[in-house]
Amino acid sequence: MATSTSGSGMQLDTRSKYKIKPKTMVIPIESFDVQVESPVDFTSLKRNGMNLESLMEAQQMTGYFRMLNGPTYVNLVKDFWVRAEVYDQEAAILEETQAVARDPSLKGKSRKEMGLEPHKGMEIRLAVMGIPITITEEVIARACKVALEGRFQWNVSNKNPLLESYTNLLLKGDPSTKLVDMEGNHRMLLKFITDCFFQKGGGSDQPSLDHKLVLYFLAAFQKINLPRYLMHHLCWAIKEGIKGKRKQVPCGRLLSEIFSQGRLLETLRKSKLASDRALGTATGKIINGKTLQNMKIIRKISPNEKDLKESSVQSELMRDFPPISKEGNPEVLAGYIVAHARESGATTQDEDIPDSSDGAPLRVKGKTTKVDAESEAAVAKAKK
Repeated sequence: MATSTSGSGMQLDTRSKYKIKPKTMVIPIESFDVQVESPVDFTSLKRNGMNLESLMEAQQMTGYFRMLNGPTYVNLVKDFWVRAEVYDQEAAILEETQAVARDPSLKGKSRKEMGLEPHKGMEIRLAVMGIPITITEEVIARACKVALEGRFQWNVSNKNPLLESYTNLLLKGDPSTKLVDMEGNHRMLLKFITDCFFQKGGGSDQPSLDHKLVLYFLAAFQKINLPRYLMHHLCWAIKEGIKGKRKQVPCGRLLSEIFSQGRLLETLRKSKLASDRALGTATGKIINGKTLQNMKIIRKISPNEKDLKESSVQSELMRDFPPISKEGNPEVLAGYIVAHARESGATTQDEDIPDSSDGAPLRVKGKTTKVDAESEAAVAKAKK
């Protein structure tokens, strides 16, 4: 199948007419580090003197933490990340400006009259295995099983009066108090922020002004708008990645859940285009009683055989999950995947994936991660 390259750098399949979204990241895909959120064993924490269940109930995040117990598809997330871009108000205005530059008669016209799609709010636009996908706050909220409501403040000024409330509640009124000297339950809430919500990836351990307010809201039992916070965190990370300033990919588990609930993973598996090994399946490091000991909140832990273990159990598919792709036809989705595979020429050694379909390479490119190697070794040992 012949391909041609447009002036914009977009690859166009000249036979099937499937447009493959160009890469937006200058950083090589193999250099990205997918950050996997940490599952939380609340039972283990409670047994070791840290009861945070009532707080999570107040935040209505029980479903979110259950979701974190599932698998992260590292290679699939990387494939998404290299083609991701943020479509916000700034991007919409630029789109209109470019339309007018091409046709001055469009000046003063509505987006519909310009032939542009309506701007409905912030979106993440991307492509996974060639399939065009859009992620919105609604999609994130459904994947998190958390309502799109609650306190939200972003790009906080250092003059924000709530920062004083943060100091009074979390630092006991003394701005010079170190984070390690905060009360144990507040330190664990900060651990949730950095390991379960907004992975930073290097730099200072000091929370940003935005995250200080999140910590304050959590400690004060004020419900936060978690989906909106996650959306803004992802958009920030994407913009930093496009600038070449960030190699860390946050929210690996959340993104994997979205791909699963959006039927993308189901499409790949039915087409025999991806195995667990090729997808780079991984699970997060569990926060439990041992964590309390490592943080020196407690001296001795009380383990139990029923403590949460690493899990790769897939969440049940939701019937009313918002569509993440405009293309619902299986043949159309397969067409995008084939076009993507032809462009990338990606291969792997998985025996359960066909080499080609209609002459096109279909195997998903992926290297064996440490998690994959350990998993395969465990399976081999079990078989023996």
